[in-house]
Amino acid sequence: TGATSANLSGLIAARDAVLREHGWDAARGIQGAPAIRFLAGGAVHTSVVLAGRISGLGAPTTVGADPQGRIDVDGLAEALSSGDGPTVVALQAGDVHSGAFDDFPTAIAVAREAGAWVHVDGAFGLWAAASPRLRHLVTGIDGADSWATDAHKTLNVPYDCGVVIVRDEA
Repeated sequence: TGATSANLSGLIAARDAVLREHGWDAARGIQGAPAIRFLAGGAVHTSVVLAGRISGLGAPTTVGADPQGRIDVDGLAEALSSGDGPTVVALQAGDVHSGAFDDFPTAIAVAREAGAWVHVDGAFGLWAAASPRLRHLVTGIDGADSWATDAHKTLNVPYDCGVVIVRDEA
């Protein structure tokens, strides 16, 4: 679907960027590349899990979530401090079941401190940024490296219309 394709594109950009930062040219392939840690909240959507597997990152290691599905930022900080090397963190804007948004300012700051790439699965909620009434839900999201959304879910366009935005031009 659109969200899976958009998340896949964002995670491939993330994979290549974090490998490049650690001296590996992804044009060589990923066999023999440094291992990449892929972290997400306990309520990560299946489209991110599938995109991680297709991109070669594997399924994310989950760090917990609150009852509404928001990432456990303390769990994220603990996971980030227990290792090093190339790291990708997936956050979510709009949990599929509750509508909850991750705490972007705090989670992104924790990820940045560890040198991780931050990808946001915004299939359900990224469009909140366009609404003055809902914009507060995505405060801090501009600190991420890539964002994915699905125009079908909000704009009622054809089913397979994913959108990905990546900060890193390379």
